[in-house]
Amino acid sequence: MAHQLTRHGKDRAEPVAPRPASHSVSDLGPHYLIHSKLKPPQCATTCIERGTLLARIDAATGQKLTLLAAPVGSGKTSLLAQWHRHSCASHSVAWLSLDEQDNEPVRFFSYLIAAVRSVCPAFDAYLPHRRGADESLDAAIAVFIASLGRLNPPICIVVDDLQMLSTPVLVRAVDALLLQSPAGIRWILSGRGLPPLHMGQLQLNDQLMTLGSEDLNFDTDAIVQLGAQLCHRSLTEDEAQSIRRSTEGWVAGVKLALLAAAGSRDGIGDFNGSHYEVARYLGTSVLQEQEPQLREFLIASSVVDRMTAELCNALLGIAHSQSLLEQLERSQLFIQPLDSHGHWYRYHTLFLDFLRSHLRHDTAQLSILNERASRWYAEHQLYAEALHHAFAASNEEWRLELLERCATTWLRAGETVAVIHWITKVPHNVILGHAGICRSYIASLILSRRFNEAAATLREVEANVSTERALGSVHLRLLHAMLTVLADSSGQIGISSPEALRDRGADSFLIGTLLTLQAYTMLRLNQFDKAWRLAMRARDTFDSISLYSLGYAEVVASLADRAQGDMKAAADRCERMFQMVRGGHRTPAWVNAANALAYMRYEENRLDEAEALCTEVLPLLSVQSTVENVVTAYVTLSRIKASNGRYGEAFQLLDYLHSMLESGSHARFLAQVCAEKLRLLLSQDNLQRARAVALEFGLQRRARSGEWRRSRSYDETWERFGSGYAALLIKQRQYDEARALLLVLRDSAHEVGYVYREAPLEAVLACCYWHSGDIESAFDCLNRGFALTRGHGFTRGVFDEAPSMIQVIAAALTSGRLCTPLPTHYFCKFENVFSQAVPVVTPSPRKSALPLEPLTEREVDMLRLLALGLSNHEISARSQIALSTAKWHLKNVFAKLDVSTRTGAIARAREMRLIE
Repeated sequence: MAHQLTRHGKDRAEPVAPRPASHSVSDLGPHYLIHSKLKPPQCATTCIERGTLLARIDAATGQKLTLLAAPVGSGKTSLLAQWHRHSCASHSVAWLSLDEQDNEPVRFFSYLIAAVRSVCPAFDAYLPHRRGADESLDAAIAVFIASLGRLNPPICIVVDDLQMLSTPVLVRAVDALLLQSPAGIRWILSGRGLPPLHMGQLQLNDQLMTLGSEDLNFDTDAIVQLGAQLCHRSLTEDEAQSIRRSTEGWVAGVKLALLAAAGSRDGIGDFNGSHYEVARYLGTSVLQEQEPQLREFLIASSVVDRMTAELCNALLGIAHSQSLLEQLERSQLFIQPLDSHGHWYRYHTLFLDFLRSHLRHDTAQLSILNERASRWYAEHQLYAEALHHAFAASNEEWRLELLERCATTWLRAGETVAVIHWITKVPHNVILGHAGICRSYIASLILSRRFNEAAATLREVEANVSTERALGSVHLRLLHAMLTVLADSSGQIGISSPEALRDRGADSFLIGTLLTLQAYTMLRLNQFDKAWRLAMRARDTFDSISLYSLGYAEVVASLADRAQGDMKAAADRCERMFQMVRGGHRTPAWVNAANALAYMRYEENRLDEAEALCTEVLPLLSVQSTVENVVTAYVTLSRIKASNGRYGEAFQLLDYLHSMLESGSHARFLAQVCAEKLRLLLSQDNLQRARAVALEFGLQRRARSGEWRRSRSYDETWERFGSGYAALLIKQRQYDEARALLLVLRDSAHEVGYVYREAPLEAVLACCYWHSGDIESAFDCLNRGFALTRGHGFTRGVFDEAPSMIQVIAAALTSGRLCTPLPTHYFCKFENVFSQAVPVVTPSPRKSALPLEPLTEREVDMLRLLALGLSNHEISARSQIALSTAKWHLKNVFAKLDVSTRTGAIARAREMRLIE
């Protein structure tokens, strides 16, 4: 029988449409409703206020859905309870905590209606009857949404533990409620693993705010705050950081760690997933709730630090690991994707420890899983992981087979540190008894400059007949030759024709390496053409064998090109070498190529590119890098920073390099650091500190002993120290002594054809003549220096070693005394260099042979002092007149000569024969 109902909340009754037969909440009976589910649980007394997160939830008021998705124990319910306590006084906030029994439409909607009605008594939704279950559910959704529309917003509905809903019809129902609920209705859903809701539309419409485990995790400040409550003392920063690392901020883990610390006499010690309380919590709350198949997957896959579906398939012998990983991710089971494609995953640190504590009980299964993991990693060329698991497995035959393969691969890639690290994990007698492993080990020791260990191992091999026979006499010869070349400073190069040993079964990599080392030895002996030829032979040997060693041979060849003055060939070689490795991993081959190219970019005055490469290379330099590589990177970056006015940073780099070099026998490179420090300090007019550096390196003592008074066979250590001391002498205006020293150095470099050092020495010598007033000799040195550059002009390094060269070049151009014509693009390339001293570096049109007005005798004297390169202060002191008077005279000189620069004034005065 039809009857009329009134709506709640109206001043008077008004007719409504007849309500069809239905389930109502009251039909279930009041005793069926657990009213505590309609209120947030009481917060723990030790719960700390999450102010930042509460503010984020408040700020999302205008969005339809706020989603909290995080593993068990992440503090989701506590956070929402805090927010409810803060917000319920000013907002209508309905609360519903779900349990397993709510995974049924009638029960779910009954509780949802009751939750809203508990804060909005006017809410008049009901559960209508329909013939089919789907029809009933659709009607319930429509009635619920229509009833929401009759309420006065804003209203917030909080549903906690939403992971309890797994019935597809209920998931569809929640989707519909979210999308169709009217404006002013806000939803907050929270759960471990949320059902697969379709929230793309909400996200696109900016109606979704999500808080995940990373948002909910405690930071160190929160750990300190909670520690004060649980441990009754203030945690130190280190203690808080230690807990943060071991728990990754997981709220339950942090609390358990602090409780363990509070009950321990030792305070905060090691805390991991095998701790009793953690294991019990994760066992009951997580592991026991999973199906047997998933439990087995979790425990078995914990043998690896990171996992992918293919790896898990190999571990368990299954084919559906990807779906299991995605299921774990949806369920928030302490698993985190390591990439945006869902390819690699890892478990939470504590959960991983917990799972491994289960796996350790079955040692046989653990060994099997480690071997399977090792073989999979080896197949995918992830050798470090492969060896890690091989050493954890019990199959020694596989372990040695893999170790030999990895050692060979790493040695050819220049990863000598990795070779030594892994090989030394096996007993020494095993190393000696395995030919392939032993060969890689000794070669790595040699290339890592651990000469004493290499020599001792070679002696042990030769002392045992069977071991010597296994390694082979030909390989022993090669290894001995490598050790001799690299460790012996006398310049011996061992085997004259290593390639001939290939027919006797010699390893091509060792042959090429020996050739490269011999080439480098020839460089040190100033036999540049021979070095180049040996490097080319090494390059041909390495082709398709080792990209790293091929690049190393190319570097030596480029050094030989550079030494002979062919900077273009050296630059082209470095460019080609970098193209071979660019875009790949930052391997030693990349470091070599990038470092060489960075130096060439610097010499070409492409400073930004050079700095970017140096900045990337520097952190990648290690003990396996050659000393030449390390020095080149630090010196290049130091020069770039100095050119940009960052003198403090430049000197710090040199200081750090100095400290690294002092621990070894690196006199040649220490001499370079000394010269760089002196020039850097002198460029800042810090004469006192420059003298201290010279004293530290014993330059004054060397000079007094006559070290640079007579020519001798070129030695770079001797020359670098000498050129640094010459720069100091020039700054102190000891021009005669500096000139004599520089002539000796220049002639010595010229004798061996070391153009790379001869050119800057000519430039510094030109500056010395210039400052002493011998302009003709300065021009002569300038032209000889330019002739050495094969028409390409000085590189950036020459200008940095001889800053006054800019003035000499400008004067030579102005007076037509530069014999080598320079192309226009050269001035464009070095525009920033020339602009420091002269605004225009092209020859000026010829002016009148007479000044606009006659110069006074005092003004001519000013010109002579100006030609000596003296500053205004120095001219004032030399003339014994006030600084202002000296400036006034110079201003008159410039006006009468119709010039605007000091260089222009000197050139014009010489043209008019006013000065010599």
